[in-house]
Amino acid sequence: MKHLQRMMLIIILLPLMLPTARPLAAAPFSGRTGFADPRFETIWTRTDSEAVRGGRTWYWGPGPWFDYAEFYADSPNGLRTVQYFDKARMEINRPADGIVTNGLLVVEMVSGRIQLGDIPTNARQYRCSDVPVAGNPRSANPASPGYCQFTDRATFPDLYRPAYRDPERLKQRVSTTIDINGNLGERPDLARPETTIVQYSTITGHNIPQVFWDFMNRRGKVFENGRVTTGPIVDWLFAMGYPITDPYWVRAVVGDTERDVLVQLFERRVLTYTPDNPAGYQVEMGNVGQHYFQWRYPHLGTPWAAPDPVAPLIYASNIDTGSYWELYRANFNGGGQRITFNNNETVAYSWLRSWNPNRQMLAVDSRREQPVYRQVYLLNSVAASDGEQASAATATRISSVDMRDLWYYPGGPDELISKTVNEFNPMVSPDGTRLLVISERVDRPDLMLWSIADTNSLTIPSRLTRDQPACHYETPAWSPDGRRIYWVSDCDGYFAIYSAEPSYRPYSLRNNLVGFIAELSNIRKLSNQNANDRFARVSPDGKQIAFASDRDGNWEIYVMNSDGSNVRRLTNNPATDDAPTWSPDGRQLAFASDRDGDFEIYILNVSDGTITQQVTQNTAQDRWPLWTQ
Repeated sequence: MKHLQRMMLIIILLPLMLPTARPLAAAPFSGRTGFADPRFETIWTRTDSEAVRGGRTWYWGPGPWFDYAEFYADSPNGLRTVQYFDKARMEINRPADGIVTNGLLVVEMVSGRIQLGDIPTNARQYRCSDVPVAGNPRSANPASPGYCQFTDRATFPDLYRPAYRDPERLKQRVSTTIDINGNLGERPDLARPETTIVQYSTITGHNIPQVFWDFMNRRGKVFENGRVTTGPIVDWLFAMGYPITDPYWVRAVVGDTERDVLVQLFERRVLTYTPDNPAGYQVEMGNVGQHYFQWRYPHLGTPWAAPDPVAPLIYASNIDTGSYWELYRANFNGGGQRITFNNNETVAYSWLRSWNPNRQMLAVDSRREQPVYRQVYLLNSVAASDGEQASAATATRISSVDMRDLWYYPGGPDELISKTVNEFNPMVSPDGTRLLVISERVDRPDLMLWSIADTNSLTIPSRLTRDQPACHYETPAWSPDGRRIYWVSDCDGYFAIYSAEPSYRPYSLRNNLVGFIAELSNIRKLSNQNANDRFARVSPDGKQIAFASDRDGNWEIYVMNSDGSNVRRLTNNPATDDAPTWSPDGRQLAFASDRDGDFEIYILNVSDGTITQQVTQNTAQDRWPLWTQ
């Protein structure tokens, strides 16, 4: 505990006097670059800034690359701020406490149990991780053991078996190997002097070799109190936790070479020893942050190794059909490439973005299977580039979700039965796990929240709007960090823009599963005109909302701050201008206008409303553009 308490004091007291070298920018899904919280930056700077590294290995990584509000029952609204690094994840469970913690990611990957709150029962059993504990990703490292292979030889909380412990092996050298099947072997040639066991944890029952113990207690340059000083590089209990396995030798492909690597799993980190690495890099923190991210968000790809996702401009048009909407990808030369061939209406509404181009999808509503009803689908990324021949085969219908899972809500078991109704405006959450959708399952458009990721489908299907039977809801949107949602409704007789905080509480399901029920809190009406404000879209950085309004006598494009302040009109034309959508950099808006006699797609600058381009130019109707969220 002394280690832990000392590090917490450092976290709270360090001022933010940072060296000039900056880390890599965070991924754009967060709507910002850099660190999600200044306390994260303080901790990273202490060990990994260029002012102190001097060629030594990373303790966190070059910089943050993803932050979000993840489920945690004991955090405000059931959401905690997390940020991922190559080597780990930082998190803030209770902002008022001022304490940063370092998640038990290794425990979760080995056990397959995602902890969702302080008490043990607030957890979700999934499956252990097959990501290799050392070396390249699985596709380039097929024979190396993953976290699953350590499950039977690791110590972690388990209600159904006693805690695993290894016997004390002080002064013995490590020669035991483990393979892809979890089988143990012996390699006497690997029993090097530096692998001699020098510590045994009586807490978890595992042995620590000299080479790792030296690394855990290494001293060197650190950045503290606004200056470079010398001291313990990390408090190992805070950074790593206790060992949960003994050390084992594995064969792992590192780069283009298969090597012998000594690995040991701790609660929060993995340590690796590669004897033929250069000095200073022989012992390293494993890439636990990368490994956990691949396990929890497999649909998002690898943001630390891939270019930022590209969001092309998509729009709906009847140019080839004359009567119903199909989707087109803008070519910015007066037209676009047709990407759906359904013989029924399809309109795009949001992206399920991914750093893996093959996992990037369009969320659409379409009449492709039910001509009378709009239904929600995900279209494979091929549909956004190579034509509908692949799209028709890879369209996943989401509206088939069984609403009988909503049995626990007051109002009776038949309130939300599975039935075919209109469901539309599907807005994917920034982390790709949840979907806001407008549904008519209760005979009027209501706002609902569904889960769509197969990995950790933690959200129970939830009806968010219940108390306004006269209201109609439309065009939901997320803030970039997932902490706020926005929508449009006509509860006061005209359409206005609202925002609220989704609040999640755990709920026990059958088979010992835990999910989160979503409710709305802190509902705010952001626009209050005796006119209609519609088509609200949140900017990539979450700071502004673009929308269309008829408050000045006809439909024009406006922007305002996300709290409803500083409203600005961007267009001034007697025609109808509507359906704005943000460019990826947040500097422009695409929108639809019939100013040339039929609807076309245009682009304007947000700074001054200047029209920079007419994207389409034909005699058809081009509507409902989608660029980013």
